[in-house]
Amino acid sequence: MSAPLSLTLAGEFRTLPGIGRQCPPRCGSKLSWITILALVTKALPGGREISCINPYEVDFSVHEIFSADLAAHGIALPHDGLFLDVGANIGLFSLRLREKCPAARILAYEPMPDVLRALAENMGRLAPAGEAYALALGAEPGTATFDYFPGLTAMSSSHPDVAEKMADGIRAIMAGASGSAEVRDLVESTGADERATDGAYMEDLFRRQRVTVDVDTVSRQLTRHGIERVDLLKVDTEGAELDVLAGIAEADWPKISQLMVEVHLGDEVLNDLAADFEARGYAISIDRHPLADGGAAVSQIYAVRRGDKP
Repeated sequence: MSAPLSLTLAGEFRTLPGIGRQCPPRCGSKLSWITILALVTKALPGGREISCINPYEVDFSVHEIFSADLAAHGIALPHDGLFLDVGANIGLFSLRLREKCPAARILAYEPMPDVLRALAENMGRLAPAGEAYALALGAEPGTATFDYFPGLTAMSSSHPDVAEKMADGIRAIMAGASGSAEVRDLVESTGADERATDGAYMEDLFRRQRVTVDVDTVSRQLTRHGIERVDLLKVDTEGAELDVLAGIAEADWPKISQLMVEVHLGDEVLNDLAADFEARGYAISIDRHPLADGGAAVSQIYAVRRGDKP
């Protein structure tokens, strides 16, 4: 179920030309029908090219991912570390890991079929290549149904209420009602601010599809891949963060040196999670997420096991 995908996803999905065409899932899978979107190439600052679905999303993701000062939160990235990127989207965080850690092993998980194709291409561009897996990670193996947003793929979620709150935050930022100066500049650079009152444009931007995907757990993946130490577990799953953490068996927690978890479920859950990490022997640090400026309850929690030397 979790073999790494080839760059062309051979044997996994039948790619059709054009945008908006539909094709069935792979034979024997429980995955639902999917819409195949064309991938495009975008150059990042510095010139590196990546595959993506929506170039305008990349600018926001680069701001979010590359502006985060991991060292300031105690996160250390060993050059030959083992990293799990859960909720990888197109793989920009994995790219950051590879730039800093040339000998690391990177396993990236992304359940949305269109996004997965971009992730697989981008992981294949890394040297050495990363591993892309067509999975959501959760509390137990099975399947889960997601709201998939083709126009805002990073907002796709198995928790519709969380997706709505994120959508409200993005609408507020687009309308100029909130957001940091950096985020507002990004919005203006795409021209999206000028279309915030265009009903047809906004409807298409926030259009959603229901997609059913395979789910596994962190612990089952550790066993499957023979992993005894995780130098960083990054979780960015748009409201499913507690599900992902619930899939870690008690015996596997000591294997995880550091965590970086995006929390979408409010301050009470954030505080409970911080207390749980501290009880497990981690030092914690908390930071605001750029979407918090749009009114969404989003934070980033960093956890570093006391006494560990990655």
